[in-house]
Amino acid sequence: MECTQGKCLQMCPQREISLREQQRHFHFFETLAFTSDSNNILDEKKSAIDPLAMVKEFSRSAAGKSLDPSSLRPANTLQQTMNYLVEKIASKDGVFPWKTIYCFIFDRIRAIRQDLVIQGITGKIAVEIFEKTCRFHILSGYKLCETPIDVFDSKINNDHTSECLKRLLGLYDEEIVSVCNSRPEFESYYLLYNLGSFDAVSRAVTLPTEINQNWLFQLALAISRAAIMKNFVKFFRLVKRLPHLACCALHRHFNQIRFDALAAINKAYYNRNASFPLSLLVQMLDFNDVQEAKDFCVHFELEVTETAVKLTKSDLRISKPLKARFSNTINEKSTFSASDMIGGKGAIAQTLLVSSLHISSSQRKGLSPSANTTDIMTLNSLPRVASQPRPAWFGKARGRGRGWKMQLKH
Repeated sequence: MECTQGKCLQMCPQREISLREQQRHFHFFETLAFTSDSNNILDEKKSAIDPLAMVKEFSRSAAGKSLDPSSLRPANTLQQTMNYLVEKIASKDGVFPWKTIYCFIFDRIRAIRQDLVIQGITGKIAVEIFEKTCRFHILSGYKLCETPIDVFDSKINNDHTSECLKRLLGLYDEEIVSVCNSRPEFESYYLLYNLGSFDAVSRAVTLPTEINQNWLFQLALAISRAAIMKNFVKFFRLVKRLPHLACCALHRHFNQIRFDALAAINKAYYNRNASFPLSLLVQMLDFNDVQEAKDFCVHFELEVTETAVKLTKSDLRISKPLKARFSNTINEKSTFSASDMIGGKGAIAQTLLVSSLHISSSQRKGLSPSANTTDIMTLNSLPRVASQPRPAWFGKARGRGRGWKMQLKH
């Protein structure tokens, strides 16, 4: 079946521009007030649309309606539109709230994806567009994780992230290697985003050697293995080695991992006098501070003191969802602009290719693109876990649990 080929060479079809101008239906980012650098324009003129900044809105295709080629943008125009959204809109993070930026870009990217599908566009341009789309959704999922649901619906964002990742991996499977230089990055995101998924793990073990041996993918695989094996201490230790965007992809699983860990501790070490130090819980499960650890335990109806959580005889259950919170570990890694992270440009790309270590800004500037990854990081260099005598505050363990007799050896 032959696909309709687009003929619109603007970011927004002329017919839509005229209609939306007539209806006064446009976003602030599409006005002269946003695009003009001049301070001499009158307010009423500033509120007028800037036709060159108009970006096609998403609208559902009506069943049986014929497609007008003049309303469809060809591949090159779609690529230019995507670059505009990243470089001119996402770059305003900090000037405007990210929720405002997100709502605009989210809608306009949906329209881009729609034009891609209708025209059956694949190849390098489609790959690059979906790569930036995936980065946008992954980053937004973290940046807006504490935003009220009436402003940001995490489930909708999760659905679109999953859909775009699957579409991107499908494109990778169809393309030649030279088109897919960033494939290890997104194969890693897919594994981390779908932590514990049978489909994700099954795909991971069948990937080509050049992807399987990539440091980021190896690290993602090790984290997935730690989660499946319920090795919570190792899980959060490995998380600290991930780059910022990879942490964002994994962040949505933090609460579940922490719950599983807390349930395991409670089951293995309960007795009437057993309690667990909150400071150790913070260290093991990477909470921001003792207060966050307290709030987490209280959510599951555990009794807490200033320094410890009292274990209970009954099994822990999730009665109501726990709201995600920002992570200091992830925030500290955010040393690049949102537009650079989404675009995969400059230092971000270099960091992804060279090192998984959490490097300071001054150290990162000194990295050479030709640096040997093995010299910087190998999985064999990860800290080892050594068995230690059980501390007195654990009380007597029950059941067949091995015990949480672990301490990092530096």
